[in-house]
Amino acid sequence: MPFPRIVKAATVRRDEILDAAQRLFARQGYDATSVNQIIAEVGVSKGAFYHHFASREDLVEALACRYARQTAALADEIVNDPTLDAFSRLVGFIGTMRRYKVDSAAELRATFAPLFRAENLHLFERTHRAVDEVVLPVLTRIIVEGVAEQTFDTADPESAAEVILHLLRSNRELITTLYMAGDRLTFERLARQLLDKLTYLGTVIDRILGLPEGSIELADRDMLDALACGLDKPSSAA
Repeated sequence: MPFPRIVKAATVRRDEILDAAQRLFARQGYDATSVNQIIAEVGVSKGAFYHHFASREDLVEALACRYARQTAALADEIVNDPTLDAFSRLVGFIGTMRRYKVDSAAELRATFAPLFRAENLHLFERTHRAVDEVVLPVLTRIIVEGVAEQTFDTADPESAAEVILHLLRSNRELITTLYMAGDRLTFERLARQLLDKLTYLGTVIDRILGLPEGSIELADRDMLDALACGLDKPSSAA
């Protein structure tokens, strides 16, 4: 007697495909992973795959959106803590995103490094629009509440949030070069440039929100070290 065919809910099947794609991207890289391999990993038909995703690009966009939701969920307790002022919630939100990037650096690099190549600019922009749909409402809400309690001073909280996200995306070219660094010396030189730029962008965000200079810290050496996947450890000499 044949076993009955198991029919799973669409959301469950979609998550299974995303999980399989993320495993394969992390294991062998985006370029080396085909749709057929993902289908075989999940054990579904091509029709089932294409019911949810039109291409690998759709998968990357969906993975980025899921990553943003996971990060936002991790920060949910901080963002909704009534005992914290808006500045503390903003710093906590930024810090949570940063720590998640450090903890998941190898997997994130394998999955999303192709976004930083010149030929994938369209996919980079498309993916970031999907992420913005998750992050922008959270960031806007924090700024609105900060203006109400006079922690922040900006006339248009939503535009301020949009500009802040745009500034954070402005590092694409430098991060591209950083990803392509083949040796520790080159990586260290580029890392210093990125840290300097992030320090400056933190100052710009301070001004957008009407905060004292030095309030927002974006530069994080731990995060950059985590991106050095596969490179030799830096020398311990001073």
